[in-house]
Amino acid sequence: MATTKAVCLICSRATADKYCEYHCKSFDKVISGYASWKRALGDISWVDYLTKLLDLQETGSSIKDIIEKELNIQ
Repeated sequence: MATTKAVCLICSRATADKYCEYHCKSFDKVISGYASWKRALGDISWVDYLTKLLDLQETGSSIKDIIEKELNIQ
């Protein structure tokens, strides 16, 4: 019986989760950033937060990859 290995949803590296270790670190940064934004802005939805991050020129490509996947933009 063949075993299937999980791969990162973004880069297809082997992983035990939905993202590889590199994209997982980026996802963790997105999560922690959301908490900061909520404290600063009050009631901002997850989707609004991701959309605003996606539009920022300063947002790095790895973070944008995560955001696009989370928003199902391909």
